[in-house]
Order: sequence, then structure tokens, then C-alpha cells
Amino acid sequence: METTYRILENQITQRLAGINNYEPIHINQALSHYLDSYQLPMKAKLACLTIDTAMRHLDTTSANNLSRHSILIGDLLSAHFYTLLAELNEPAYQDKISKAIVTVNELKSSIQHQQLNIEELVNAIVKIETIFPYITADYFSVEVSLTELIKQLIPSIVENPPIYLNNFSHDRLVELQTEIEAHYI
Repeated sequence: METTYRILENQITQRLAGINNYEPIHINQALSHYLDSYQLPMKAKLACLTIDTAMRHLDTTSANNLSRHSILIGDLLSAHFYTLLAELNEPAYQDKISKAIVTVNELKSSIQHQQLNIEELVNAIVKIETIFPYITADYFSVEVSLTELIKQLIPSIVENPPIYLNNFSHDRLVELQTEIEAHYI
């Protein structure tokens, strides 16, 4: 069976056919692997992986002052996500995942404006990194272990920090990783 990663990669290639010179699009392989470990509807897995990819792409675009062209690619990924949701035809799932997008954006804004204490920051990172797959697996009746989800999706924010943590020093990232492991693993 083809992996969710490869299917999304092919869908993106098809959507971007004829567009030249765009920044690389990074698909979260760990998330794809996690989703593929469960019997979930393929469109749900693709929707989850697509929104993760779109949001990370737009974060990178904003943080690195990339081109308007790159922003349009991010918007195209977002549109693909909503197409997948419509094809999935699960209004309750669509509602949950849409609310999660708002939550993730609010948490990233709070992190960016340094409005969180250490405990709130740790909880925000965990929620940002796990909310989409958690909702997806939970909605489609898969028993979800938050600990396992964290182990798979947040292996090391020190070695590979998400773009929204770019303003944090190495020492601060080590502290955050230690706190995540102490509280969740």
C-alpha cells in the first residue's frame, strides 16, 4: 500500500504542475508514519497531513520573509486540505479540525508574543504538535495514546525545532524538551 506521504507528495506535484521555482514543501514524515499505523480513512489521513504541511509551509514563509509566490503555494495547500475535507464529508470532523486550526494559530501567536509561562509553553508546544493527528485518530474511533503520539511527533525540539520556536535559545529549547519529557513521557 502506498504511504500517505507519497500520496500527498504526488497530489502536491499534480497541483503544482506548471509552476516553476518555488521553495521546497516539507511534508512531516513522522506524522505520515503515525497516521499510516492506524486504519483510518485515507482522505482523513491526507487531510490531517495536508493541513500540517500547509501550516508549517506558511510558518516558514512568514518567518523567513519568503516570496508572495510561496504564500500562494501555502494557500494552495490549504485549499487542497478543504477539498479533502469536503470529499470526506464528515461535518463533525470538519468542525473539530477547523477549531483546532484556530487553536494552533492562537497558541503560536501567544508563543511569538512570549505571553506564556514555562508550563503553558510546554502545553502549547504539545498541543500544536499533536492536535491534528489526535483529533483525526480519535474521531475515527482509534484509541489514542497521547504519550505515544508525543514520542513519535516531538522526538527532539532541540535538534529540529519547529519554526515557531526559532526565537528560543538552545538552552531554552533544552529546558522545554526536558519539561515535555518530564510531564508527558
